[in-house]
Amino acid sequence: MCTRRVSMLIVSMALVLLASCGGNGGGGTTPSPAPNTATLPITADNAQDITVAVFEAVTSTIDIIDIVDLIGIPAISGTNSGLAAPVPSDILMVIACDTGEATVTWNDADNNSVISTGDTFDVVFDMCFFADSGATLTGATSLTNMVVTGDPITQIAPWGLAITFGFDNLSATDDGGLATINGSLDLDLGSDDNVIVNLSIGTASLSAQASGITETLSDYVLTQTLDLNALTQVISTSGTLTSTLLEGNVTFETLQDFIVFGDDNPSAGQLLIRDSSSSVLVTVRDNISIQLEIDLNLDGTIDETIVATWAELDID
Repeated sequence: MCTRRVSMLIVSMALVLLASCGGNGGGGTTPSPAPNTATLPITADNAQDITVAVFEAVTSTIDIIDIVDLIGIPAISGTNSGLAAPVPSDILMVIACDTGEATVTWNDADNNSVISTGDTFDVVFDMCFFADSGATLTGATSLTNMVVTGDPITQIAPWGLAITFGFDNLSATDDGGLATINGSLDLDLGSDDNVIVNLSIGTASLSAQASGITETLSDYVLTQTLDLNALTQVISTSGTLTSTLLEGNVTFETLQDFIVFGDDNPSAGQLLIRDSSSSVLVTVRDNISIQLEIDLNLDGTIDETIVATWAELDID
């Protein structure tokens, strides 16, 4: 097991959430908070900001999927480099931090020295600094509920991998600020033919706190189908976003699947965002622009319509 590779995955996940929750995720000083214009209920003045908040929360989980790398899955290793002979369960390993320390306890459920269904990992970071990312981790995370089908490493179809990432007051600090993460994230991916890759990601509750902002995704599900020949993605999502920036919560639901070609902006799709008294229907016009239709009192009548470009949304 490449413990540093797993630890760097966790670093990357933490920094993705740091960036989506108000930190800048990179070098330089943390900017002063901008005036809050996204306070609920939804109006013509704040519909664009609220749409950005929801999209950034969703795209942060997609970025985590990208980190795992569906084609290479660098989060785990099919062989256990550095472990030359069979080893017992509850193996204690040390992650090579640049400063500080971290330990990994691997419960090899079937004692086969290969990551397989039923294995679990507990990772504890103690001021563990990684120079290549500039991040310091403190706290605990776990990898549980692992189900391995076939060989997701060499990807001889069919293959599959399911895993739950758990976070217990895991803090990540870089030059952009501090993020603290709590909750869990379920990931399930696989392919029957190595052409179509299906994945889902979800959480009962995942919270990130950074730059004075706390955001929580709950009852969240995202499904994504990738066609590796056509280089297209079909994405659907739903859930609840609770945010101190919004001073409340909104629910969101995909009404029409989002279609993405390559690394471009979505070219189709429709998402309904609503709170207890108002809503905005986000419709993708093309890969350049979107349309926001605002219902100020949930009476079914569109009160305001705004057209904005993806560039104007500036989603991280």
